[in-house]
Amino acid sequence: MKIPDIFFSASTAILLITLFCITTTFPGQATISAYEYISPVPGSSMNMPGTSLIIRYGKEFNPGDVLNKNILKVTGEKSGTHKGEIKLAENNNTILFIPQNPFEEGENVSVKLQMPVHTTDNELIPGLNFSFRITEMNLNNLTRNNPAKYLFSTEQDIKSKTYYPAREKNSPYYSVMDDTLPPGFPPIEVDSINNPSDGYIFLTPFIIPLPEPTYLTITDNYGVPVFYRRMPYSDYDFKKQPTGVLTYYEGSRFKFFVLDSSYQLIDSLDMQNGYVADAHELLILENNHSLLMCYDNQRVAMDTVVPGGNPNAIVTGLVIQELDENKNVVFQWRSWDHFQITDATFATNLTDSLIDYVHGNAIEVDYDGNLLVSCRHMDEVTKIDRQTGNIIWRLGGIYCRNNQYTFINDPAGFSHQHDIRRLPDGNITLFDNGNLHVPPFSRAVEYQLDEENKLAFMVWEFKNNPETYTPAMGSVRRMSNHNTLIGWGWPSDPPSICEVTPEGTITQFFSLPPNLPNYRAFKFPWQTNLFTGNPDTLYFNYVHVGDSLELSLEIKNNSDQQIEINDTYNRDSVYKVRAALPVVIPPFGTAEISVIFKPIKAQDYFDVLHLRWDKESEYERIAQVVPLIGSADPDYTSVEPGNQTISDYYLSQNYPNPFNPGTIISYQLPASSMVTLIVYDILGKEVATLVNKYKQAGKYNVEFNGVSLPSGVYFYIFRTGSFVETKKMILLK
Repeated sequence: MKIPDIFFSASTAILLITLFCITTTFPGQATISAYEYISPVPGSSMNMPGTSLIIRYGKEFNPGDVLNKNILKVTGEKSGTHKGEIKLAENNNTILFIPQNPFEEGENVSVKLQMPVHTTDNELIPGLNFSFRITEMNLNNLTRNNPAKYLFSTEQDIKSKTYYPAREKNSPYYSVMDDTLPPGFPPIEVDSINNPSDGYIFLTPFIIPLPEPTYLTITDNYGVPVFYRRMPYSDYDFKKQPTGVLTYYEGSRFKFFVLDSSYQLIDSLDMQNGYVADAHELLILENNHSLLMCYDNQRVAMDTVVPGGNPNAIVTGLVIQELDENKNVVFQWRSWDHFQITDATFATNLTDSLIDYVHGNAIEVDYDGNLLVSCRHMDEVTKIDRQTGNIIWRLGGIYCRNNQYTFINDPAGFSHQHDIRRLPDGNITLFDNGNLHVPPFSRAVEYQLDEENKLAFMVWEFKNNPETYTPAMGSVRRMSNHNTLIGWGWPSDPPSICEVTPEGTITQFFSLPPNLPNYRAFKFPWQTNLFTGNPDTLYFNYVHVGDSLELSLEIKNNSDQQIEINDTYNRDSVYKVRAALPVVIPPFGTAEISVIFKPIKAQDYFDVLHLRWDKESEYERIAQVVPLIGSADPDYTSVEPGNQTISDYYLSQNYPNPFNPGTIISYQLPASSMVTLIVYDILGKEVATLVNKYKQAGKYNVEFNGVSLPSGVYFYIFRTGSFVETKKMILLK
């Protein structure tokens, strides 16, 4: 389901102005309710000293009125009149005021629209006069000083330093003990492979307790790293964004960083208005807007909220910001303006000195452009209007104090959840940590929501057998082939990460040590463009068993730096690389290596060649993956040069390509013979037999329909007599 663009790229005009008092009033003076959205919320308290102002009327402002006049007077009762920068953003629908200097702690700030402003169709916009209060004390450096509390939010003891133990190899598929990896690399083991979906696994295991170095890691389906980079501190949420860039949260600098497809650092993203970005979520949208969250620490007299409350408690709220492509805040939502501290479940001790009553851990853009937010300590998923900031509905389990839904076939609902996501069919998935289930258990769960009648139907769930309980972290991601990738959070018995079919069959099973949690797990199609192989796939047609065939592979350096291919890796011994390593490739230059295929029995051989640049001193690997496809037949006979018989056989490239969901493959035969035409996926699994019969000489067209298959790369192999040919096609849904 395509998400509508609620906000558009801003054509931003900027004017540095001095705001001064004009006593004149003008027609159209009205209440705040005439405006669609105002931030800070009028009458609100505990706002940050560095806060900016956002004003949205609901119609497009006339730029001439906004940018050519002193339209706003912004005055702090202590700091006086504020100069600032006025911008028009969001296609001229939003006025931004960015103060030149911060406000003072504990002061009231008044805002007055003091000049007539019109819409682009000359409608007079009502006047505006409101105030808000700045926090008495900025406590947000507490987040920097105690990252573990805000990431885990669990009673688990993480004080004693324990390192993961040395292990003997026990995986029949892959273990890091098979590989040349640096000291301290997380001991990933793949315990099960059963036709998983295409793509690469993104993960960032980190050592408990913090802080310890970690590795940004991308592996193939067999667990073999195609990229890793050692980071000095625990990092989180390493993933591919819809725009194609990679992002991760760096725990030592408390912000997100952006990498391009060659793993070069190109940007960073942080909260604005004086907040410290939290590790739980970053979404970069297709219009290059960003959604982030943070935890906001405020001093609250809890004895005025609950009996026995601490009169000097530090209470942690939630703030969500949307930044436009220029990193201006165009939407800000604070839990202080919409939630009560007492909305937390009974599991949160409201008489404590430190109270985290929301603990937001996920943001999702809903099908209608509004926001879904996972509020863990409230056992609640909240839907927020992205235009106004108002709450649309609240969904939660039996301990959620504001649940508006009835769970039809799942009476307890979910508890202390993570990773709320909306699916293309309208259902939602989440990781139900289940802290308050009796007894506690964790699961992946999917609900169908009737938002009009406020009904929730559980349509799918997956639990481990025996049941797993992981009180912290976790993720659930539905993939295009309808399989689900589950990250089991922490602490977890194996599996740490698994992929399951809709029927509950495990297709992939990753294990990590107990004290090496992974916040979320992702699978994406991925390929670096730092260097590439030409051709992108090596096809070895029929080779007689006992014979061999050698093909050349050109490696192109697409960067302005010198690179070295100093290692290669593939699983099947029928393929061997002939090259004097390291292969040094100058900037924008090329080099060649050879691959030899020597089959040992009559069958098709599917493998992948990893071309590695391992930078040992920097604890980094960048690898390019090249598929290898070969066929062997004991009855194969070679064709003498000049013999035209074999050249009269023909296999076309499918058309269209890419395709969705149908495509046509053509072939021709110069003589009657037995013909097979078989389609395989990228892992070598047969997905369709299109032809398997004796055919007369002639030309033929065959239709292939991939309606039931996921997007990805597929291969089709044509065989007849002594002729064989393989081609690649792309299903793109």
